[in-house]
Amino acid sequence: MQSEKRQILHIVAPVFVSLMAQNIIGITDTAFVGRLGEVALGGVTMATMAYFCIFTLGFGLGIGTQIIVARRYGAGSYSAIGNILWHSLLMLLIAATLAIGTGLIGGETFFHSVLSSQRVATAATAYWDWRIWGFLFAFVGIVFRSFFVGIAQTKVLTYNAVVMAVVNIVLDYGLIFGKLGLPQMGLEGAAIASVLAEVSSLIFYLIYTHIVVDFKLYGLRKKLLQQFDWRLMQKTLNLSVYIMLQSLLSLSSWTLFFFMIEQLGERPLAIASIIRSIYIFLYISISAYSTAVSTTVSTKIGAGLTAQIPQYLRQVAFLSLGTMLIACLITVIAPSAVLHIFTDETSLIEAAKPALYVICIALCICSVGNMYFSAVSATGASKMALIIEAATIVFYVGYSAAMTYGLQAPVHICYTVEIVYYVLIGLSSYLFVISGKWQEKKWSEIKE
Repeated sequence: MQSEKRQILHIVAPVFVSLMAQNIIGITDTAFVGRLGEVALGGVTMATMAYFCIFTLGFGLGIGTQIIVARRYGAGSYSAIGNILWHSLLMLLIAATLAIGTGLIGGETFFHSVLSSQRVATAATAYWDWRIWGFLFAFVGIVFRSFFVGIAQTKVLTYNAVVMAVVNIVLDYGLIFGKLGLPQMGLEGAAIASVLAEVSSLIFYLIYTHIVVDFKLYGLRKKLLQQFDWRLMQKTLNLSVYIMLQSLLSLSSWTLFFFMIEQLGERPLAIASIIRSIYIFLYISISAYSTAVSTTVSTKIGAGLTAQIPQYLRQVAFLSLGTMLIACLITVIAPSAVLHIFTDETSLIEAAKPALYVICIALCICSVGNMYFSAVSATGASKMALIIEAATIVFYVGYSAAMTYGLQAPVHICYTVEIVYYVLIGLSSYLFVISGKWQEKKWSEIKE
């Protein structure tokens, strides 16, 4: 058992550090932009939420690629991995091109149509027009992440994230406020800094892969056009499409939640924006453990060790909950200090405290439930993951609408939707996994 826990932490620790470094980017943006005022903070938040709604489609394709890579790695079919990655790269380049084109054409109209505050809409558009160019570099970077996580070599994610964080923090400071000899660009500066951080990330991946990875072992020397395989692309899409839709549903509903909050006014949106940054930071450990679940469960299936999966999930859920309890305890002991990172306004800090306590409860529930939810897709049953997500989202959106449009409740009451959401997601996933139905061929999207 101790050996199993060490293996879990071997995967989780580097991913945790890399995600922490990556999320420092978001925290830095919020902390710096928060000094420009509540309108600027709200605009950047809305544009960022829209950005990640599109990004999650590419990330979902990356998760599908990661699961297939891990399955081949577990089965010892190393040379087949390169072909999987080349096809994934082609699909992600097409997706990035479509994302940028869509963003350029419809971004401004979208924000001015859905946001009640035209000041916030203008700020969101100013940020968005620069930020969307990051799709190209971020989507290509997803291929590298899928490869390294799929073969359980996650240390590189840490190095990469540190590079991103350093570049973003330095450029944020310089471009937002006009320091370090750089022009003062405000919101646009924050967007440009984020894009350049993604460029630096991709450059690092390219250099690291060229130096460290055995191209021959993983079949990376083969050229895509010489071995194009429509069936492989279809297999990747069959698995990924449900993960993509599930991720899009999840993030879109969260984005819709923020649009609903925006209808309550600029102050509630400012509170929600700050809480969102803290929420995402606390969520890091959950993402790290979920990554371990996605890789290890798929690898165990590939190696014929399916009997070990239930015990493995219990162990990783226990570790995940323990980590989250520690993080939340620190947060609730010193809420003012945590909130002060994002704003100097005493009244805003006091108004945000109740919502901070609510998300801590929600994340403790999530720390267990999401391990089982990640396992659903990792087994290949990505269609079931989509069904679970879709059913829960219907309730999520209805609850959110009732709290905002109906009751016009305080932000912390609106955030209770997260508690109910994670209870439903976790319970549904747990029941499916322990039932063993994922072993039935009708649920698996990975056709051997």
